Amino acid sequence: MVCYQRPLTTTQKYFCHKAPFYWAFFNINLDYKGLLYCYDYNFTMENLPKNIEIIIDNDPKDYEANGVLRKLINFFLIPILNRLPSKLFLSSSKKAIAVYKHATTHKALEIIYSFDNKLNFEKGILDGFFTYFWQKTNNAKALRNRLKLVKKELKKAIHSFNKRDLRILNLACGSNRAVIEVVGEHKDNFDFEVFAVDKSISAIEDAQKLAFSFDIAHLLKTHQSTISEFLDKSKNIKFDIVEMVGFLDYVEDNKAILLFNQIYSVLTDNGIFITGNIKDNSERKFVTEVVGWPKLIFRNETDLINLLMNSKFKSSKIKIIYEPQNIHGVIICRK
Repeated sequence: MVCYQRPLTTTQKYFCHKAPFYWAFFNINLDYKGLLYCYDYNFTMENLPKNIEIIIDNDPKDYEANGVLRKLINFFLIPILNRLPSKLFLSSSKKAIAVYKHATTHKALEIIYSFDNKLNFEKGILDGFFTYFWQKTNNAKALRNRLKLVKKELKKAIHSFNKRDLRILNLACGSNRAVIEVVGEHKDNFDFEVFAVDKSISAIEDAQKLAFSFDIAHLLKTHQSTISEFLDKSKNIKFDIVEMVGFLDYVEDNKAILLFNQIYSVLTDNGIFITGNIKDNSERKFVTEVVGWPKLIFRNETDLINLLMNSKFKSSKIKIIYEPQNIHGVIICRK
């Protein structure tokens, strides 16, 4: 499924502003710039390179998607979520407090990743109910979908190389569950060397613990450093796969382009770079103001492609895949 964009017609403006169910039910997303994003087959984005694939991976077996009933509920629910006082969210459950406390960090992501889609009343009926409630919001689902999508693309990347020895670079390694799980699943069939980089010692320690739980701690080489510093010092080391998911959402455009070029330089020939970015969505205020993630940089398909086109990566070797909520895009670039 390929994405294209076009300006809103007068009729579409009416429906999108006066009747949000129009886009809620027909998978149309209105962003803050007044563009209508529709998804259909056999289209490419206007005024952008035609050879860049932009896909929504909406296989119902693999991801958390919204059915018709949930979309109807969201029509009434999301405006309420966006106006919730932050204190009310914090009082809802202990895990909500933890997510708020660790907002933007790997610790908050782990709370969302570890949700098992079940009601849990161990800490009380209200706590269990409200934890389930906010874990079923679109953005929480989208984060778990992103994890599944990144794992899927990592597996494809690993099997695309005609060799057993693979060197993987995991940047901003606090949120490295995808890399750790995939390497753990394939450790008997490949000889991995995994470099994990983060400036936070806490993130590195948690990455090591996760690696230990998947019996791959011996494959992990950790480096406490900023990403730019590590890449600058590691010009002579080449990596088959570089994964940097969960970090680009906080990086300004100019710095992002510099990072892309640094990453391009450390990739082997035909090496693969996997990253991602959040896009504007109907729960934006809930995420930034209520949950407390105010520094997110929202980028749509056009924004991402413009960044990539200003880097060394070639358009013919770039693909952007969105999970079914159409919130998180995963970018795959081959050198």
